[in-house]
Amino acid sequence: MGNIYGKNGRKEVKPLLVSIHDTEFQVDKRLSAIVRKIINEGWNKHQARYGEMICDLIGHDLLVTEVTSRHVQAIRDYLEHEGVSKATVNRYYSALSKIMKYAKEREDIYGLEKIPHISWEYEDNARNRFVDEDEEKEMTRIMTAKGKTDFLDYFYFLMDTGLRKAEALNLVVDDIKTDELSKQRYIYLTKTKNKEDRTVPLCKRALEIFDKYAAGKSKDDKIFQLNYWTIGNEWNRMRAVMGLEEDKTFTLHALRHTFASRLAQRGVDFHKISVLMGHKTLSMTKRYSHLKPKHTFSVVNVLDNDRDNNSDVVTKLPIDKHIP
Repeated sequence: MGNIYGKNGRKEVKPLLVSIHDTEFQVDKRLSAIVRKIINEGWNKHQARYGEMICDLIGHDLLVTEVTSRHVQAIRDYLEHEGVSKATVNRYYSALSKIMKYAKEREDIYGLEKIPHISWEYEDNARNRFVDEDEEKEMTRIMTAKGKTDFLDYFYFLMDTGLRKAEALNLVVDDIKTDELSKQRYIYLTKTKNKEDRTVPLCKRALEIFDKYAAGKSKDDKIFQLNYWTIGNEWNRMRAVMGLEEDKTFTLHALRHTFASRLAQRGVDFHKISVLMGHKTLSMTKRYSHLKPKHTFSVVNVLDNDRDNNSDVVTKLPIDKHIP
């Protein structure tokens, strides 16, 4: 093989030709092109779908430099007309913000000098944000790829038990008990926010996580030996990779709401959810009532049955011809 280095010991290379004029180096500034670029660079599928829908709404061929505050308002007006939630509007905005920031950070390429103002929707139940199944899969993929499975297991544990951050960090091996009759294993919490003891049964995944981290430890050893602040940092890094850095409701506390929300969606009654969550009042739990509207649907059967049983009586009533 020939010598690839010159007399001065440096590798001989051809100079790179970098065009700086648009006439020589044309960049595709369309929104759809930028979305494709971000996807190719690792934008998660869940958030990318919102990016693609942004293009559907305001135009695939619209240039990023042509996006104005009127487009932002048009997106909101359309979504509100469709009856979507404020949280969903913010997810669209998060995708739009991602697209615009991508171009702004490469101003010399795309020529975007200013990002139009995005007025985020105020969510009355912002802290009720929960993790959907696609987001959970994305969390798993990201944290596994980064080799951060210890943090991922901690996130899973919060999601499957509804424990607060500090409650889970304070758990020791001896806090996990076994019911003598059912053999169900559960957490017996004494260090809670409202100073009241409570028990939380362990599902299969939560139990596997406990067994994994309790192995070889004494009864007074903490189950999760993670730094309080590092947990938050890892969550924020993961959230950024997921493309949800603008979604301020996607916090670690959302895992606790995920626990309650999934129980509500599967028909568990509010009293049980309230006990498991350690809520002081049932009204705190009823924040999740919109997730299980079917629990009220059966009331119409009472009215229908009542009318069916009295149909003969109704048909036999005399008709007053003088009633207009």
